[in-house]
Amino acid sequence: MIHSAKWIWLDEKKYKDYQKAPISLFDPYSTDCKFAVAEFKKKVEFEKKIKEIKIEISGDVKFWLYVNDAYVGTGPVGAGGDYEIDRSMPVQYYNTYVVKPDTDFVEFYVMVQNVPSVLCDMSQGKNGLILAAKCILEDGSEEMVYSDSSWLSRRNNSYLSQNKVDLTLCSDRWNYAEETEPVWNLKKPDILMLEEEEIIPEDFVPFSVAPGEMKEVVCEFDKIYSIYHYLEVEAYGEYTILIRDFERDFQKNVNLTDTITGNSSVKFRGISMVSSGGMKLFVYNGGEKPLRVNKAAGLFIHYPIMNEGYFHCSDEVFNKIFRMGRHALKICRQSIELDSPWHQENLGCCGDYYIASLMNFFTDGDTKLTRLDIVRIADCLKLYEGYMFHTTYSMIWLMMGYDYYLFSGDISIFPEISEAIELLMEKMHSYAGTDEIINDPPSYMFVDWLVVDGISLHHPPAALGQAVLNAFYFGGLNMAAKLMGIMGKYDMQKRYHDRAAVLQKSFQENFYDAEKGLYFDGHNFKHWSGKWMQPNTDKRYFSWHTNVIAVLYDLAPKEKQIQIMETILNDMTLINPQPYFMHFVLEAVYKTGLFEKYGIRQLRRWEVMTDFEKGLQEGWYDMSGYGFDYSHVWAGTPTYQLPSKLSGLQILEPGFKKISLAPALYGLDFAEMEIPTPYGKIEIRMEQGKEPVIKIPEGISVEERKDFVKDPI
Repeated sequence: MIHSAKWIWLDEKKYKDYQKAPISLFDPYSTDCKFAVAEFKKKVEFEKKIKEIKIEISGDVKFWLYVNDAYVGTGPVGAGGDYEIDRSMPVQYYNTYVVKPDTDFVEFYVMVQNVPSVLCDMSQGKNGLILAAKCILEDGSEEMVYSDSSWLSRRNNSYLSQNKVDLTLCSDRWNYAEETEPVWNLKKPDILMLEEEEIIPEDFVPFSVAPGEMKEVVCEFDKIYSIYHYLEVEAYGEYTILIRDFERDFQKNVNLTDTITGNSSVKFRGISMVSSGGMKLFVYNGGEKPLRVNKAAGLFIHYPIMNEGYFHCSDEVFNKIFRMGRHALKICRQSIELDSPWHQENLGCCGDYYIASLMNFFTDGDTKLTRLDIVRIADCLKLYEGYMFHTTYSMIWLMMGYDYYLFSGDISIFPEISEAIELLMEKMHSYAGTDEIINDPPSYMFVDWLVVDGISLHHPPAALGQAVLNAFYFGGLNMAAKLMGIMGKYDMQKRYHDRAAVLQKSFQENFYDAEKGLYFDGHNFKHWSGKWMQPNTDKRYFSWHTNVIAVLYDLAPKEKQIQIMETILNDMTLINPQPYFMHFVLEAVYKTGLFEKYGIRQLRRWEVMTDFEKGLQEGWYDMSGYGFDYSHVWAGTPTYQLPSKLSGLQILEPGFKKISLAPALYGLDFAEMEIPTPYGKIEIRMEQGKEPVIKIPEGISVEERKDFVKDPI
């Protein structure tokens, strides 16, 4: 349907400075491009009432769609991409909506922002709007409406930037839109469209501001939300309103998000999404009559949540942690997964999204967004010939793909990602020597949000990052081999297995310290340094990180794995993780059969976060000069770990066709959970001194194994 419509934009002669767009925020052109919001409208009348309208729409860079003055949706679905991306993604997605106006006319109104404003915004380098609508009339007949040169367009001069609006400025006159040559490869995404709900701060009370007065009003939400601002203002003269959002502490964790200047009453909807736990409004009334703010709210936007999963136990700390992770997941699930609505990083940061996907499998059960994330990351890998900004994350992408296959049973994804896997593995191989040890990568990142001896483990030198990258590479080689085996590409499977065998031997020779019985983090050779590679050091370091990954992916000999884990778990003087990397720690603890002894203790580290239940903080502690957020989904692994480990779920045949369970309380008095599957929910209730009560949906074959140990690869 949409392919019959025309891409349209502002008239080139009148708006010559508003035709091109930066590819992303990393495009050098972004500093020269002028910000603008274009408006488009079209009214069509019919002889009969409209029963339903099916709409397909896309815009570059962002659009906001209204039908008959009612808001419908924001888009387009994100194209994905990586950090520092400077190339257009190969696919542009379009959104689909259904509206039921019950009128004999339809009026489309669309606002389109012309430049990227956050890290996950992507453009094809050119602005445009396309829309197709099938209007189904009450007698069953159909009428089509397409974007073309009959639509009206203009620049809305009120929008000075994505967060600065001057409503006293008049918009240009309407004139006809201009059809523009298409450069977009449009594709329909198989995901649900975002939902929106109004969230009113708990303590908001309508207030008045006297003429000449400046009033400051703080109002807080019950939780942190991903919102657009919404204000209803009754005014009779000039005014200025500043909105400063904060997640936790207005004095420290604050972001200036919207400045509105006006001279009359308005129902204002912002165009900048922000992570907000509360707002401080600064309202100046320059008019001669009192101004009144009747409503200050957040328009909470997120991917539809089914709430299929459930977990509750005898320990209220764990219940809080589970709920906090679940909410963090909700606010981060947009048309792409976000690390947080505060940062809004793109899909190349898939270490975050891997953990989010596992959480989602146990809380919601919808796998469509995860599937599209994996495919979009593959598109980016193909665009950059296998390169990913974060080298360790590229290996985690492989794990994310396999776990999606386990939970969904969807084998159709593999043809879409096969080429990207091969490009990725050849790129990683190019960083390695004949012994398969990676000595010369573009970076050793990402390890963790830690600073050691003044050195950030975000982008460490070899001495702090070489071994963990090689350990991830080993896991990636074996996972790539497994995926190739599933696809029947046995020559590639053998290639990756052979490389893994060479790397395993070399890793022992290069990084094992027999005296300590641990692996050290890297060598002290001199290497190049730059923005994402710090100068190497002369010190030998030992961390949980390297040793955990070596155990988790069976790089360490099996007979040494328990000893390695016991050593690090009892030595807090070693470099130990922030919440992100604790995901891998808990996986390794469970794999080695040590969850009874250490798992619950490690999960209790999250207790420090429960004094602020509105959001999930990024780390146990902040780092100087950084300032972490309180909406970061990567810290939410307990929301996956608790039902996963207490149920002992192992998927033996993809798509839950065959599973095993090993339910255990690990010292808790009781626990109950519901785990979503394609067949319905698995229900488990455990109580000390009683046999577990387990309900399995029809269609799932169960093999109970109390000695179950998860296969990590």
